[in-house]
Parts: sequence; C-alpha cells; structure tokens
Amino acid sequence: MLSYALRLSGRYDGMVIATIPDVPEARAIGRDDQEACEQALCALEAVLETYQAEGRAFPEPRATGSLTVTTTKYVTLAEA
Repeated sequence: MLSYALRLSGRYDGMVIATIPDVPEARAIGRDDQEACEQALCALEAVLETYQAEGRAFPEPRATGSLTVTTTKYVTLAEA
C-alpha cells in the first residue's frame, strides 16, 4: 500500500485543487473535496503507471498531513 500526503486548496471559482507534494505530477481538480480526492487517486495511479513504464522508482512518501491518498494497485512493485 502506498500512502501519500494530500493537500486541498480552493480556487476562485469554487473548484478544489488536490496536489500530492511527493508526486508533483499528480494533480487533480473537483467540484468539492470528495471529488478532488477521488480524482487525486486516479491521477496518482496514472503517474505511477508512467513511472513503472519508464522504469523509474516510485517516490518515497515523505510529506505529512491530515489527508492522505492511498493506492494498493502497485503494492508489489513498491515493496520490490
């Protein structure tokens, strides 16, 4: 299981931006916090898929926060 800190911030138009500090390529937007978090998981998995295809190591989860996004899709690769 890979868990990364998740940061949410509001935009001027009411949308919510979700970013993952340890995986800066993974960004998402939603109409509310829940949708932004769901989209962040999709973004994280897409970025990790790209890392895997390119043979890159997954980033170490270093940032902390009260919100996290967790994927189990790549758990065996992360443990290798």
